[in-house]
Amino acid sequence: MATAQQNSKNQHYVWQHYLNAWAAEGSFCCYRQKDKHLFQTLPKSVASETYFYQTMKLTDGDLKWLDDFIGRATDERLRELNRDYVKLNQLSFTLREKLSTLELHPDARAQLEEELRWAERNLGEKYHTGIENKNQDLLNFIRNKDDTFYEDPVRCGDFLYFLSHQYFRTAKMRRSMSQIAEYEQGHDALRTAGIFNHIRATNVSAGLFLERKQYRIRFLDNETAIPYITGDQPIINMLAINGTDDLELYYPLSPRLAVILTKDIVKFPDRERMASQFEVERYNYAIYHKSEDQIYSNDSNYLKSLVAIGKHVLLD
Repeated sequence: MATAQQNSKNQHYVWQHYLNAWAAEGSFCCYRQKDKHLFQTLPKSVASETYFYQTMKLTDGDLKWLDDFIGRATDERLRELNRDYVKLNQLSFTLREKLSTLELHPDARAQLEEELRWAERNLGEKYHTGIENKNQDLLNFIRNKDDTFYEDPVRCGDFLYFLSHQYFRTAKMRRSMSQIAEYEQGHDALRTAGIFNHIRATNVSAGLFLERKQYRIRFLDNETAIPYITGDQPIINMLAINGTDDLELYYPLSPRLAVILTKDIVKFPDRERMASQFEVERYNYAIYHKSEDQIYSNDSNYLKSLVAIGKHVLLD
């Protein structure tokens, strides 16, 4: 029965396996900006919220708003895929309405309600766990600076889908998207933000796949005195401040290695190179600047010096 399955109350929006690379190279520490608190912890204890992926029943206004956004895609297959996801997201509520018309024994009804509630709270997290499990080998490959899988269309598609969801799934992106969503009567952006980010991730991954031959993975080794950090927004678009639709996705993989997914072969001509201390500092500040609340490192003293700068410095 579904209710016999684990109920994952504490749901992560940054992959614990990913964060383990910082824990493996020293004490894992977190700086929480809201309360200005630096502390040693474990990856399982950060970047999570209670039932973060819980689905909510959507109104007609919510559904119309989402469908209007889905309809902007030019690819019919993409529109169909996203509409199916909305239906899947709302399936428990549809079933609950149908069950309300049936005469059931109270115990049976209570059991079905419990199972539907479990699905609403847990299936979103199970979905992301499935994406991560499917791509764990690819993350291990790029941590070993092996990007040969990128030439395989199937594994390349898996990786770009993974990368897009790691970018959009976070609390930072959910709250920022809910704030910029257009207002329509009967639509609440807080109800649709999780689905909206899933649709955006799907659309972006499809676009990246179509342009995959223009994008390259570039490795940035770090042998400086300071480590790469990461945060509760672990992937950032370094071109976002320029008002362009292009992407240059920066993804730190460990204190000593980061990757860039980029089209810019002028700025990144070599598949692999050493990053200067200035570059490491710049990327670290970008992660801090784009974070919502938490940043992570294996070096607590460095985190102290970084947050002392404040977030007011403009990125260029």
